[in-house]
Amino acid sequence: MAACATASALIAWAQLPREKPAPPLIGVYLDFESTPESVSVAVMERAVESLLKPAGVQVAWRSVRENSGREAFSGLAVLKFRGRCQVSAPESPNEFGTLGEISALASTAISGGRVLPYTEVECDQVRKVLAYVAPGAGLLARQQALGLALGRVVAHELYHILGNTAAHAGEGLAKASELLRDLIANGGPAFDDGATNAIRHGLAAAK
Repeated sequence: MAACATASALIAWAQLPREKPAPPLIGVYLDFESTPESVSVAVMERAVESLLKPAGVQVAWRSVRENSGREAFSGLAVLKFRGRCQVSAPESPNEFGTLGEISALASTAISGGRVLPYTEVECDQVRKVLAYVAPGAGLLARQQALGLALGRVVAHELYHILGNTAAHAGEGLAKASELLRDLIANGGPAFDDGATNAIRHGLAAAK
């Protein structure tokens, strides 16, 4: 009877569901040159989280000032936001550029062929998306639009960092460039399967 009981226990143990490994947690540290509007930051963070979710990535948002060096993450990124990340900031006559203008919205450092986890986001360039917000839109709608655009720009740069790749895709949010109006469009650009897999492989290789 004892032998049978032991065998039954082993079978029951073998049938227990295995715990799924925890998704990679990425620490993203934010450093704003000027104080941003909280609505825009919240929308940005939600947009990034949604865009990275298909790759199985979770994001822990932190301020650079909160960095104690005691937290462990699967990956790390430091984002410096230059310029004015505020909808309510004064606008200049040339705020929105000219037709056909191509401007860098953000850049990520590369050294020796390796993508470094340091990105600079050009808020004054991203603010140009406000030219495509519906006329008469209120302050809240404009703040949300700016946050959505920032989220898509940040997600693009995190694709490079997490995937450790300088390559761009032919379609989706990993393309080399996007139209400003698409950055605030409903159902706007997202990562295709190739970019999503690149993020997964980059994180796996970094373990």
